[in-house]
Amino acid sequence: MSTETLLHSGRQALDAGHFATARVMAEEAVRTAGDDFALAGALTLLAAALHRTDAYAEGLATGTRALRLWHELGDQRGESLTRSTLSRILVLAGDMDEALGEAMAALELADLAADLDARRVALTAVGIVHLSLRKHESAMQYTERAAETARLDGAVTAHGNLIDTIGCVFLSMAYEARERGDSAAATAYATRAAEECRRAAEIARGAGHRYYEGTATGNLAEALAVAGRPEEALAVMESFRVDPAVDVISMVTQYLDCHGCICAALGRYDEAIALYTEALRLAAGDNTAMWYCEHLAEVCERAGDLRAALDYHKRFHALFKQVASENAQRSADVAAIRLETAQAISRAEELLQQSLEDPLTGLANRRFLDHMLVAGQPGLAVAMIDVDHFKSVNDRFSHQAGDEVLRRLGDLLRTACRPGDTAARYGGEEFAVLIGGDAGEFADRIRARVEAYPWAEVHPELAITVSIGVAESTEAAGPEALLALADSRLYAAKRGGRNRVVSRS
Repeated sequence: MSTETLLHSGRQALDAGHFATARVMAEEAVRTAGDDFALAGALTLLAAALHRTDAYAEGLATGTRALRLWHELGDQRGESLTRSTLSRILVLAGDMDEALGEAMAALELADLAADLDARRVALTAVGIVHLSLRKHESAMQYTERAAETARLDGAVTAHGNLIDTIGCVFLSMAYEARERGDSAAATAYATRAAEECRRAAEIARGAGHRYYEGTATGNLAEALAVAGRPEEALAVMESFRVDPAVDVISMVTQYLDCHGCICAALGRYDEAIALYTEALRLAAGDNTAMWYCEHLAEVCERAGDLRAALDYHKRFHALFKQVASENAQRSADVAAIRLETAQAISRAEELLQQSLEDPLTGLANRRFLDHMLVAGQPGLAVAMIDVDHFKSVNDRFSHQAGDEVLRRLGDLLRTACRPGDTAARYGGEEFAVLIGGDAGEFADRIRARVEAYPWAEVHPELAITVSIGVAESTEAAGPEALLALADSRLYAAKRGGRNRVVSRS
């Protein structure tokens, strides 16, 4: 099997959740790689497989080796994907500061490479770090941006999986609310989590992605249980049967554990004990076995079998000490590898300047817009949008108020966009939207939304309108001509009295 075939098959195995298979293929690809580019790709795949099989120190060393090669090759996409993997490994190793640094560097490199796939992976990595830190607002922001990037890139299964991750953020918020005694908020967050996870499971099922369907179904059931709907959660679990002959062990044990938790919540202790016991028997490592022992101790105590509860409790503590010792050693190994192999690439300012995202609004910036226009698609239209009398907003109400207007306008444009549309901040108070169809009607809907928005929330005397110029790709010879035509129509809208749309008559 050629190195190229090994890499392709290995990536498919990794995506499907067959991590051990991906690792074997990646190791073979490393051995057979005929040039540095192939070797860097093989090492990146191997680092990802090692991450998913809990070989953190080895994964970090492998990923760092790949990172050096990508940097020497000048391949920003490869470097970005590798840094995202390193970030995910560092999260599991407990080094959150370094994990966030790697994820943000990965995002900057992805933007510099103008690669949507690498951008999605990097945004996901940043979101995962924030979720691990329980910084839910940031986790939601980055994960939603990752999901939107996947949608723009046509990555259906990745989009569905990211919707599941959004559900996990809501579920974490539910647990946090429950810990502080706010049962109403916990129920509300868990309900939102269930909605997202259900949607994710449906997308995965439609795409024929069993691994993603299984994980989303398990998360859906857990969310329903936290929302106080255990009977419904049980029905969800029973609608998807895992098969140890087909499914990866981590998916099987997650299913058994979740099913057991729901049975325990319903007082069906014998069933819960049977499910936890099977999960413990199949557990791939001490870390998961530890939690299954804790669950068994709890349910045995509730069932009145105090002897068994004590035995499992003792086993849990023995495993806890073992896992803590292993984690301490692993963290030491990770720290040693980072000290030995860290590459200082000090170009943060350069990367930030060339980033494809506007820092104020979170929308794409002009560079990203230009990239999308060059890529192009038939029937594309562009709407150039300018805030009317924006200078007076800054002069009358302060520059802080002006910034808030731009942020809120960015949010309005983001939510107004449909599949196939892309909103960007073009510069200053000027925005642009690439529109996939119905350009004039869409632009007027944006204009009306802006006019109707409650701007008094920013300042009691504030009112905002926009002028819009629309041009279609069929009217222009190329991207520059398209933008120039839309811009000329924008100024025609301003000359015509503002708060209006000018398009092809």
